[in-house]
Amino acid sequence: MAANILVKARFKVISFKSTLRKACYIMQGMIVGSQTIVGKIHVEWPNSVEIGKNCDIQDGITFWIQSPFKIDNRIIIGDNVFIGRNTEFNCCKSIRIGNNCLIASSTVFVDSSHTFVKDELITNQRLALKEITVEEDVWIGTGCKILFGVRLGRGCIIGAGAVVN
Repeated sequence: MAANILVKARFKVISFKSTLRKACYIMQGMIVGSQTIVGKIHVEWPNSVEIGKNCDIQDGITFWIQSPFKIDNRIIIGDNVFIGRNTEFNCCKSIRIGNNCLIASSTVFVDSSHTFVKDELITNQRLALKEITVEEDVWIGTGCKILFGVRLGRGCIIGAGAVVN
């Protein structure tokens, strides 16, 4: 009986903290839908991130935006999306996640890649940018790397540890 009371109390504390975090991010320009739970995340430019309703964004998620003043440079997450702990979004162009997706922990999204020009210093190489799109009802296993220009079609399942390019 006492354990049940402790579980309920813990859930209320977590829910309260999530509500405060959400309010803080919304005041900074992030769009966050109703009934979305936001864990302890890292985001320097909240106004470049949009999260739909009824999502579960766990602790340790990083939303990194390069060039946040470009209007199209955004991370957009649909409704009913689960994103597991320690997932990274490295956005130089655009990353879009459709509705009803499951993204397991430690997944990395990178929408840029280095070009290679022979006889030019590596530090002088340019970046290539291509949007990442994950359509509806996609399941991405733990530890996956989703690279620039990838489009995952509706209903895809990506096995744990896969590199998708």
